[in-house]
Formats: sequence, structure tokens, C-alpha cells
Amino acid sequence: MSWPGTCIRREEPLSNHTSFRIGGPAEWFAEPSSVEELAAVIREADRLGLPISVIGGGTNTLAADRGVRGLVIHLGAAFRKLENIGAPEDPVATVRCGSAVPSQRLVMTGARQGWDLVEILAGLPGQVGGAMVMNAQGIGRFVQGLTVIASDGRIQSVDRNALHFGYRRSELPSGVIVEAILAFPRIPAEEADRNVQAILSRRNATQDLNVPSAGCAFRNPEQGPAGKFIDDAGLKGSRIGDAQVSLRHANFIVNMGQASADDVLSLMEYVQGRIWRRFGVALEPEVRLLGESWAI
Repeated sequence: MSWPGTCIRREEPLSNHTSFRIGGPAEWFAEPSSVEELAAVIREADRLGLPISVIGGGTNTLAADRGVRGLVIHLGAAFRKLENIGAPEDPVATVRCGSAVPSQRLVMTGARQGWDLVEILAGLPGQVGGAMVMNAQGIGRFVQGLTVIASDGRIQSVDRNALHFGYRRSELPSGVIVEAILAFPRIPAEEADRNVQAILSRRNATQDLNVPSAGCAFRNPEQGPAGKFIDDAGLKGSRIGDAQVSLRHANFIVNMGQASADDVLSLMEYVQGRIWRRFGVALEPEVRLLGESWAI
């Protein structure tokens, strides 16, 4: 098999690319160095009939122990451009942001330059592309447009009117997001920085940030925060293998050393069952599984 460019590797361990530090090998793994190389790789995968997965910062992702079939794309340095494209005197800061820009780089830039509401992303792991796919913290409200590479390799510009965001989900055009246009209201930089620091302090006080995890395991149901139900059920510290419900934040599952994806899935299923039996509340996974279908 002959791939375009030199960015392809075989049998790359996905545990090296996820915040959970869990995951078997990707059949094919691509780290393209340009939009053009990415488009060429996507065209070839489409021609070969290979499924395509995208992994950015590897947060909110659980990769299967048995690995992932097809092509896994990891967007790196070529997709980390962040620039102001509006006039400094505009009341709104308009920003072109590559999908591989770390969320915290966006936040800290906004704190320095006086972007209002950028603090909602403070402390959020991962990259901007993944945040848009999940509509993390409602980032969709700031998105004015996207650039997407479709499965046939065409580069498409997508206007805000064609984008649909909901609670921790989005309905975006199929393909790989390479950049977004974001718009934030302007406020004094000192105020923006205070807002960011306040959110960071709160997150640091309540979340397990020094142990491998994928962030929140479950979506919040209509009845209230998932973490509160898990905490009220006395499930903090529950453990299967090396997967454990965090002692600090009940909606985090952490890897205490050598947890497998099956450990995590079994623990999630156990938590779901306990919450359903006690409260009649159905918890839905928020973690994205690569490599197989959810059975819980």
C-alpha cells in the first residue's frame, strides 16, 4: 500500500496519544504536516474504503484495547495557528484558530487580549477542534465558520448558518475540521484575566488533574449533574482493575496505573446500573470510544 507523503505509520499505540494513557494500536496512523498532505491522505483512505478517525489532544477519548481499524489522523503543529483577523478597534475580537490549538492556549491568549467569555474553556483539556465537535462548554456560540476537508479531499468553507450545536454535541459537516473562525466580545484585559483565574481556581480545587483520565465520563442528565448522583450513591473510589471513580470529582474515571479500556467500560456500566436502580436516572456516556461500539 502506497500512501502520499511521509506522514503515515503502522500499528501506532494509541495509549501514547490519549489523556487516559489507554489504547491499542491504530492500523494506520497519520500526522500530516499541511492541509494539502491531510487532504491527500483522506482521499487515499476514501479510495481504499478505510474508516477514518481523528484524535486531537486525545482527551474525552477512550481507545479500545484491541486497537482501531483503518486510519487514525492526529493533527499536530501545522494546525496550531492562532491569529487575530479583525481590527483592534472592533467591539468583537475575530480570531482564526487551527483545530489543533490547545484549548488553554486560546484561553490564555484571550485573557491577555481581553476576550469576554473565553473563561468558559479555562482548565478544559484538549484542543479546539475536539471542543467544537463536543460543543464543550458551549463553544459553538462563538463559532462563525469552519474549514473542513471532506472525505473526497475537497476543502470546504462552512458558514455559521449551516452549523448546529446542542448540549455537549454538534451536528457538523462530515469530514475533518482544520480551522475555525471564532468571535468574542471585547472587555478590559484585566477583567478577562480575573475571569479566567477564577474558573481555573475552581477547577483545580475540584478536579483530578494529575491522574490520567478523559474528563467527565457521563453527560449531565436533565435531572441534574451526573457527578452529584454518583457522589450521592457513594460511588467515589469504586474500582475495577486500575480504573477508579475519582475521589475528588465523582464524574471522572481515572487510570490508577495499568487500566484497560475494558476496565473503564466495566466500571462505567457498574456506575450506570447503580444510578438507575437507586434514582431511576439513565446516565449516557460522554467519553468517545474509538475502535468499537458502546455496549453500555
